[in-house]
Amino acid sequence: MKQVHRQYLLMIAVLVVSVAACGCTSSLFSSGPTADYPEVGPYEEDGRLVTSSLVFPFQKSHVPVSVTVPQGLYEVASGADKRAVLLGDWEEDDDWTTGYYLSFLTDPQMELVYSATADALKTGASGTSYSSDEYLEYLTVYVQSLAYDTSPDEAGPKFPVETVVETAGDCDDKSILLAGLLSREGYNVSLFYFPDDSHMAVGVASDESGFRGSGYLFIETTNVSLVGIPTEKFENGEALTSDLFVIPVGNGTKEYGKADETRWIERAAAEARLRAETEGASLAAQEDELDQMKRDLDEENAALSRLKRSGDIRGYNAAVDAYNRRVAEYNQLLEEYRISYAVYLKDVEFANFVATHLYDRPGLSDAVTVWERGLG
Repeated sequence: MKQVHRQYLLMIAVLVVSVAACGCTSSLFSSGPTADYPEVGPYEEDGRLVTSSLVFPFQKSHVPVSVTVPQGLYEVASGADKRAVLLGDWEEDDDWTTGYYLSFLTDPQMELVYSATADALKTGASGTSYSSDEYLEYLTVYVQSLAYDTSPDEAGPKFPVETVVETAGDCDDKSILLAGLLSREGYNVSLFYFPDDSHMAVGVASDESGFRGSGYLFIETTNVSLVGIPTEKFENGEALTSDLFVIPVGNGTKEYGKADETRWIERAAAEARLRAETEGASLAAQEDELDQMKRDLDEENAALSRLKRSGDIRGYNAAVDAYNRRVAEYNQLLEEYRISYAVYLKDVEFANFVATHLYDRPGLSDAVTVWERGLG
């Protein structure tokens, strides 16, 4: 997410408010503070088109999606002023962020983009009948599969047409696009804004208390991940600690009903990772012990060979029984190591399978069932 938003917009607010106090803006005629938010102006319908293409995995398929929109719309949106101008006497706690982010999501010119994207996605899913939960996951994985790209020099988020055409965006760009698509399919969604962490995600309603009691489940948009699994840490290792600011989007009523399943998958993967870490440490200790035993046995075997070559049969016979016992101990430990390694390998393979198939909840559920059965 572009980290200049809050500071940059507040600077604009202070500047305009000070001008308003001198009687130079229309805010003098307003009964309270107002704001001019970003918008996409008119564009020339000159027949030029731009198409973005993406192939993304979903469940057992790879879905090709091509979205075509007017080139002029993309150009006007890209060149639009992304700043919010706050007019009048705004207090520090007044909320301008809701109107600001919704201005990108609800701009009338974006309806064509939502419609074109939805049509392209439905074409990509042609012949497949998805449940309401699966279709939400389908739209989510599409947006999550767009490249994560930050543009620190930009003054604000992208309009959805920019994110679609460029097949890339950062957390707020992708969250705005996903919330717009989902709300127009009748889902009850919101934007999750974390000001101090400069992060944005999407919330989808459920029949439970949701993320931090918001009533919405967490959807991360920057990478492919399961619905309802909150971001715990960013790539830099920092945790998500900021207060949550919820921005409701649209009037949808559909909820997501598979959160119990996605949490079950996440718990199983976490358990497999923890088991693998413990098993890995134990295997390393076993390997050290086996290496030392092998070195000792090699030395004993060399000593036995010398006794045999020297003709010391009595000495050889006295030493060989002890050597054979230690060989048996070594072979038993080696067999135990092989069994432990097989268990470790199953846990690693399962954890890796989950991490690389987060676009396929039903498939992951089957994998968890098989993995848990193997634990018994």
